[in-house]
Amino acid sequence: MNEWNIALGALVLVLSLAAGALLSRAYFAPVAEESTRLAELMRPQEVPVNDVCWCPAEQRETLHAYHPDGRECWTCRTFTPGGA
Repeated sequence: MNEWNIALGALVLVLSLAAGALLSRAYFAPVAEESTRLAELMRPQEVPVNDVCWCPAEQRETLHAYHPDGRECWTCRTFTPGGA
C-alpha cells in the first residue's frame, strides 16, 4: 500500500505542476491590442524613386526620395509637398 501512495502522490504532483504552468501562462500572457494579418505584412510596398534635387532646408542639392505627394530629403528628412 505504501508504494501505491507514493505513485499516487507523484501523479498528483505532476498534474498539479502541469496545470499550474498552463494557468500561469494563460494569466501572464500579453494581450495583443491589434493583430496584423500576415497578408498585410507581406503585400508589396511602394518603392520611392531617388534623384538629386535642391533641398530648401540645407540650401544645396541632395538626394531625395520622390513620393506621389512630394519629395523627402534623405539627409535631413525635410518633406517638400508637391507632385513628383
